Amino acid sequence: MKFDELKDKWGNPREKAKIQLILFLIFIVFAVIFIRLTPDDTNNDNINEIGNIVNNPVNNFNSIVDNYNYNITIDMETNDGNKIVSYGGIRYKNDMIISKEMNGEISNYYMNDDEYYIYDNGNYLLTSADEVYDIISINYLDVLNIKEYLKQGIKDGNIYLIKTNKINQNITNNEYITIEMSNADDEVKLLIDYTNLLKNDEIITCKVEYTFSNINKVNYDDINFQKYIEKNLKM
Repeated sequence: MKFDELKDKWGNPREKAKIQLILFLIFIVFAVIFIRLTPDDTNNDNINEIGNIVNNPVNNFNSIVDNYNYNITIDMETNDGNKIVSYGGIRYKNDMIISKEMNGEISNYYMNDDEYYIYDNGNYLLTSADEVYDIISINYLDVLNIKEYLKQGIKDGNIYLIKTNKINQNITNNEYITIEMSNADDEVKLLIDYTNLLKNDEIITCKVEYTFSNINKVNYDDINFQKYIEKNLKM
């Protein structure tokens, strides 16, 4: 179309409206093509970093609050030899079932509203968190605390490095603990190396392996202590 013809059509209100409509449709087509071809930088960063957005172990760990099954293994090397303690159980809101195995002996506990009871022949006897967690403090096993550690960390792949003095301000060195996170079969796994935080004249190394499963799928009936013991725990 020659310029003079276009000029004549532009002077005609009906023809001008047709031209404007065609130009608008062309703009929409180019806009759609541009949006489809433009990469989503945020999603690409996540995909490159973790491989799969849905299975991001950090996101899955952040979804853990007070509804899950868990297993913890503490492997501590000391001057007196290795100490290995394992915990297993289930949490539902303010209730937790805890099975502790140490030196071949198993003790079963029940936690309700931060009060601890040892289960003994059908009786619930009041005890303390220090008795249940006598190798390392419950502070280093608490889910909310671990989430706070991660916020202070430097991320390297699926490993976080957290300065020890961010966790304990009385520590003056510039060393780090590490938290490695992974997913496996609808589970979230943490491998925490607390060595640089806890080492002293007695403790040489200390590593904690944490496995969460059945996340946000626990029902109130699952926390029935007697039923859980009969089904899952050794007596």
